[in-house]
Amino acid sequence: MTEEHRRRATSQVLLDEVDAGVLDHELIIPPDEVEHHLRRVLRVRDGESIVVTDGVGRWRMSVARVSGSSLTLEATGAVMVEDRCEPFTLATAMPKGDRLDWLVQKTVELGVDRIVLLHAERSTVRWKAERAEKHLVRLRRIADESTRQSRRVWRTQIDGPVDATDVLPLAAVAEPGATATVDGEPMIAIGPEGGWTDEELARSPRRIGLGGSVLRVETAAVAATTLRLIR
Repeated sequence: MTEEHRRRATSQVLLDEVDAGVLDHELIIPPDEVEHHLRRVLRVRDGESIVVTDGVGRWRMSVARVSGSSLTLEATGAVMVEDRCEPFTLATAMPKGDRLDWLVQKTVELGVDRIVLLHAERSTVRWKAERAEKHLVRLRRIADESTRQSRRVWRTQIDGPVDATDVLPLAAVAEPGATATVDGEPMIAIGPEGGWTDEELARSPRRIGLGGSVLRVETAAVAATTLRLIR
């Protein structure tokens, strides 16, 4: 089986770690919520191809077997393994409202490996500790949906929020007017709407450019991810 088979499949199932062992079985039985999504939302028909992945690089082609009210996935090929190389982390301040959801959705589709959410000095969006986990659960669900949609077989890790000063020494910061390119950068940091402070900029070892315009947070995040990953 090839990546083209994976892209042409009707849908993709992303299994949680507890369910990932079914990849080794000839007959794959999806969890209840996955079955509901396939049957009720996507209306998968008997004989359609479905990709099953454990989110850590392993995947397998299967065929939907629909009988009455039940649905199972019959494995049709060997378990394939896709290596992860040159992992890329996007560290970003959080934009307001559903713009953060959009940022996560699009950068995951493009192939970001990890997203670290930041509290910068000029951040207008800050999460209280007691609410952070609830927000992260929502964003991880959005990320998983984008992983399925884009047929990726590596789940994107989402962490934070953390103080930007803890991350900036490890990252190249995106700055309007900078001329250095993003090639090969393992981590790129996107600042808040008000930009980085001088103290924050001083913590980063280098600056990279995304063009001459001043971009919104989510636009800069997508631009950085695109320039870094799409060749």
